[in-house]
Amino acid sequence: MANAPRIPDHCLDSSGGPAEQARFLRNRGFSLVELLVVIGIIGTLVAIIVPVAMGARRSAARMREASAMRSAIVAWISYATDERGFVLPGYRSGFPARDEFGNAIPPETYGGDVEISKRWPWRLAPWLDQDFRRIYCGENAATFEKLQAGDPTQFMYFTSLYPSFGLNSAWVGGDEQRFPVDETLPNGALNPFAKWCVLRLSAAKHPGRTMAFVSSRTNATADGALNEGYFRVDGPWLANATSTWAAEYDPENPANFGSVSARFGGEALFATIDGGVDFAPVEQLRDMRRWCDGAPGVEWWIGQ
Repeated sequence: MANAPRIPDHCLDSSGGPAEQARFLRNRGFSLVELLVVIGIIGTLVAIIVPVAMGARRSAARMREASAMRSAIVAWISYATDERGFVLPGYRSGFPARDEFGNAIPPETYGGDVEISKRWPWRLAPWLDQDFRRIYCGENAATFEKLQAGDPTQFMYFTSLYPSFGLNSAWVGGDEQRFPVDETLPNGALNPFAKWCVLRLSAAKHPGRTMAFVSSRTNATADGALNEGYFRVDGPWLANATSTWAAEYDPENPANFGSVSARFGGEALFATIDGGVDFAPVEQLRDMRRWCDGAPGVEWWIGQ
């Protein structure tokens, strides 16, 4: 056919078809608008996934510590069962403590055997199968690893100080630094403080309300750094009309809330005498009926 119109070469591939156009479209890459759309989608996914992942991580940490608290309160109840109903003394002299081999703590131990024995961790250790990781958990697990790797002569002393949970020792088990709890005073007179402290499981009138352990913290450390664990916690009222707790919880000052730690998003973890374990907003723990089994009201002190 003569004088047929000529198709431009750039519209033909080597076989005479439009494949060159398809190849051009495939190779041209993304436009700026398309890149911005993809980046926006990725940003949206990150904004959704990261908080969910962080929330899941916090939830897992909460559950691990709750599991550790259950282990601690089961051991605490087992101690009382084996000790004819008498509960674990919180901070009191005259009670034996032994090392992981069942031997009495030597007097020459760093800090002294008496001071270590006064605190509850080494007295409860046999009921924890001598596994201190069951009371050093969460952020505090690193503290235990550091103590294990440190000076072995100091290990027993410092592990008695910094468990993740503090015992409500003034009102459950007894704390001789707070007030005497024996039935009689050294002069033979009846002790007016004794009736307020739970010394036997059977004596608790409100075992489902009265706390034994609470998540704790302290900055009474060698370098003054905050540690998420301490052997003792104190309620907001003790023996006078002045509350020992501040008006607001300060996460940087353990003393302002009796060494109670609200490390779970403003909540504290606690275990009650009956073995229950739960979380509560730290402000709810201002109620003295949670601390003293016989307290008649929210704001109550032993001199009322």
